[in-house]
Amino acid sequence: MNIASALLKQIIVQNDLDTWSNLKEHYLPGDFQPIFKILDKHIEQYQDLPQFEDLRYEVRDRKLQEKIFAIESVDVEVDAWLLLDYLKNEYAQVEILDQLDKYIDNTVAMATAEENIEQLQEIVLKVSEQVDVKPPAESMERISLFEDDKELSKYLPLGLNSEYDSEIQFSPKDLVLVGGRRGSGKSVTCCNIAANVYESGRSAIYFTIEMDSRSILQRICSVATRVPLKRLRSKMLSSDEWTAVAGWWAGRFDGGHDLLPEFEKTRDFEAFHDKLTRLQLHKDRQIDVIYDPALTLSKIQSELDKKVNQLDVGVVIVDYLNQVKRHNAPSRSGQYDWTEQIEVSKKMKLYAQEYETMFFAPYQTDASGEARFAKGILDAADAAYSLETWEQEDNCMTFNCTKMRSNVMKSFDSVIDWETLKIGPQSAINPKEKEEMTKSMKTGEDVDDL
Repeated sequence: MNIASALLKQIIVQNDLDTWSNLKEHYLPGDFQPIFKILDKHIEQYQDLPQFEDLRYEVRDRKLQEKIFAIESVDVEVDAWLLLDYLKNEYAQVEILDQLDKYIDNTVAMATAEENIEQLQEIVLKVSEQVDVKPPAESMERISLFEDDKELSKYLPLGLNSEYDSEIQFSPKDLVLVGGRRGSGKSVTCCNIAANVYESGRSAIYFTIEMDSRSILQRICSVATRVPLKRLRSKMLSSDEWTAVAGWWAGRFDGGHDLLPEFEKTRDFEAFHDKLTRLQLHKDRQIDVIYDPALTLSKIQSELDKKVNQLDVGVVIVDYLNQVKRHNAPSRSGQYDWTEQIEVSKKMKLYAQEYETMFFAPYQTDASGEARFAKGILDAADAAYSLETWEQEDNCMTFNCTKMRSNVMKSFDSVIDWETLKIGPQSAINPKEKEEMTKSMKTGEDVDDL
C-alpha cells in the first residue's frame, strides 16, 4: 500500500481537516504534490475538503484524473492521523539519509571531532525544521480551562523587583527579551535572573557568547553572596566573605557542604575546590554555563536535548540574541541580517514551548531604544523590556516594558548595587522622577509663599 495514496484517501473520505492541517506538502512524494495543491485550493475557496466527486469535476488534466482515481481505489482501513505519522517518519528517514550522504561526500577526512559533531548537529536542526515533531494541539473536547497545579508551580518571577513579582510571573513557555545599548547592564540582568532561579531551587542553563564561563560564574556568585565582584576576582576577601563564597560554591556539589568545616580551618580554597571536584554536581539544581563564541541554534538544541530532561530547568538564558547564528553555513548578509535575527527569535520561542522552559535573552538597541538590525525580533516575544541605566551613583536601573502579551504593560525601577551587581528586589525612584518630585515640591512651596 502506498502511504501517500492511503493518507489522501482517508483525509478526503473522513473529511479530516485536523489531519490535513498537520500535513506538509513536502512530506508527499513529488508526483502527489499537485494533488496537495488542488486540495489546498479547494479548501481556500470553499472552506472545506472536497469529495472525490468534486475532484472529478474540478480536475481537467488527464494524468491528475488518473492519479485521483488511483487514490480513490486504494483499499485502506487505517485512520488518517496514523497514516500521517507513518508518512512523516518515512520522510524524516529519507531526509536524514540524504543529508548524511551529502555530509560524507563533502566532509574532509581530516575534520576535527568538534567540526564533525557540529555538522551532525546542523543535520538534526535542518531535519527538525522540515518535520513537525511537536505534539498535536489539544482538542477542543479535552482541553481544560485551567492549568493544573504542576504547570502553575513552574511559573517564574524575574526576581528583580519584589513589588513587580507580586503581580507578574512568567509561564514556562514564555520568551522574555530585554533590550539595551552596550554597557547598559544586559549581562548583569542575565546573571541576576540565573542567580534568582538557582536560589529558588531550580536550574539555569546559561549560553554565553562574549564572556567565558568563569566570568559568568564570578558574576553570579557576586550577585548571590553580595560579595563585591572586584574583590572576588582579586581574591581579596574578608573572612566572612570567604565563608559566603565557599558556601555558595559548595552548594553546586552533592555533599559539598560536608567539606565546609575543613575549609573553615585551613582557608585553602584551592584544596577545598579540588576536593569538591571529586564529588558529583548537584542533580536537582545547577547553573550550567555554556561558552561558545560561535553559538548556533543547533548547539542550543543539542545542549537542551541532553540537559532539560535531566535537570529541573527554570530558565534558559541566551546572552545575547543578536549574536546567535542559525547555522555555520556562510551567508552573504551574515548573522546581522534582519531575516536571520527574526528567525533566531522565532526559534527561541519554539524552544520555550517544546522544552516547556522560559527563555530569557537580551538584545542590542540603538540610540533611540529600538532593536538593532530588526524590530521584528520582538514579534515572537511574550514580554520585552528596554533597559535604561542612569549614572552609577544613582544606583538605579529602569526596565521599560515595551511588550506584554498576557499581562498589563507595566515598567519598574529597581535598586542596583554596582559593586556586587545585585539588582533589587527593592524598588527605586529613578532620577527623572526625583527631578519631577523636586520641581513639584518647589512649586508647592512657591504657592504657599503667595
